[in-house]
Amino acid sequence: MTCTEENRALVWLSMSESLTPRGRRLLVESAGSAGKALASFGVPARTVVGDKAYRELGEAAGRLDEIFARMDELGIRAVSAENGDFPDRLRHIPDAPSLLYMKGDIRPQPSVAIVGSRRDTRYGREMTRRIAHDLAEVGVTVVSGLARGIDTAAHQGAVQANGVSVGVLGCGLDDVYPKENKELAAKMLSLGGGLLSEYPIGAAPLPYHFPRRNRLISGLADGVLLIEATLRSGTQSTINHALEQGRTVFALPGNVDSPGSELPLQLLKDGAELCTCASDILKHLKLNTPDRAPAIPVPSSAVQSEDPIIRALEREDKTFEELLEETGLPAPTLTARLSLLELDGKIDRLPGRAYALHRD
Repeated sequence: MTCTEENRALVWLSMSESLTPRGRRLLVESAGSAGKALASFGVPARTVVGDKAYRELGEAAGRLDEIFARMDELGIRAVSAENGDFPDRLRHIPDAPSLLYMKGDIRPQPSVAIVGSRRDTRYGREMTRRIAHDLAEVGVTVVSGLARGIDTAAHQGAVQANGVSVGVLGCGLDDVYPKENKELAAKMLSLGGGLLSEYPIGAAPLPYHFPRRNRLISGLADGVLLIEATLRSGTQSTINHALEQGRTVFALPGNVDSPGSELPLQLLKDGAELCTCASDILKHLKLNTPDRAPAIPVPSSAVQSEDPIIRALEREDKTFEELLEETGLPAPTLTARLSLLELDGKIDRLPGRAYALHRD
């Protein structure tokens, strides 16, 4: 990897977990630049950055060649704010990063961030995949955090549309977290998407990394869609960043008695934009998607069906008893029809003798 001395020094500074933003700023200001801080690093710096950060920086200085060799091997590049590859949207957010680690492509095209709880529900998961799929299908980049739950569903939806998706991690790009999403991350890269982090290789997914990385998720996007979260969810920080950055916030409505509906419904009361499908986002943001992209198709579940069972399940999952009442079919006939539809892959049987439309 070709790298300027300044970039090399910024990587060096990022290797210290204990170095505070203030300590970094004082160290660079006292030396005149990050490059000069690295070249002149010595005992006097201890009084500026503290003992622990001093030890970490000293160790990192001796490992820089090894670190860059490993980054080359993994296809990870360090991009400073002065570099043309640096995402332009992130240059202008409050507390803008000075250095990013990137893998794959972060394209300057219409983007929507989709965020929500790690403890997702089936409803939230399916709606996330559907909306992400429809956005990606018309050329909108789907941004999320590659975490469990709603983040995973957002990336999966984009991948199912063979669209572009960007994952913003709270750890080093050398070790995707959670591990079960490694294959998903690889698929995202193969489709022209990217991975991004402020944290260097070897950085663990520490709890306090994630609130900070959330400003990058919202910062990369034209708008932010909240799917599910409780009022005390860490997802609130992403919404706060989005509002501070002037991004439009959308929320998906859910059942009023569901814990995951708490934050979306509160945001809707406070003036967030209602979102029930991808078209709501596209129309409000007036996104100019690539000319080659097709118009958003009407999902198959939204097509009026002649089958009374399919029609009944288009709105929501239903129990056998609810289907009996809504369809008016005799119980033996309903049982037989449900079995046939399940065999055909059109519906899924759920716990509690309930049924739902099958969605890939």
